[in-house]
Amino acid sequence: MNSTALTMLILASNAAAPALPRWNPKAPENTQVLPAFSYATVEPVLTAVGARFTRVGSNAARPQLNVSFANGRKAMLVMSACDPQGSACKALSLQSYWTRIANSPPVKTAQAIEDFNRRYSFAKAFVAVDGRPALQRYVTADYGFIRGNLAVNLLVFESQSDQFATQVLRPLETGAR
Repeated sequence: MNSTALTMLILASNAAAPALPRWNPKAPENTQVLPAFSYATVEPVLTAVGARFTRVGSNAARPQLNVSFANGRKAMLVMSACDPQGSACKALSLQSYWTRIANSPPVKTAQAIEDFNRRYSFAKAFVAVDGRPALQRYVTADYGFIRGNLAVNLLVFESQSDQFATQVLRPLETGAR
């Protein structure tokens, strides 16, 4: 195959790949009030911010999604305080977990996480019961939730999980901290 044909093939395959949507903060739908959290209300917002997701779990009254954000960070989105069908949930928790830090003493890890929590208040960083570092954001919608605010919460969690991984966990694992 000559280089021109190869270039054309690469361009054609790139053109066929769907582009990730870019969230538009000025979109009129961002002012809509979501009456509650559910697959039907949360999934379109995840799509709008460029996240990919899959439904997980078998408990209809506790909808869950595995989320991969556009920056590659992953999270579990768990809805709670739901009706029996899971179509009206009043709470949503975003949770990210990493592997246990092997190259840092637990006291040093705890101090680095405490320092992170002092700098950033949006989500809570902690060491889970099983020893894995974690980040969590909890949101309630007892009286509804503005769609655009949910998008911003997702985008900030995406960014903060990246900051946590790069500013806290990576230095601990490499011994740079």
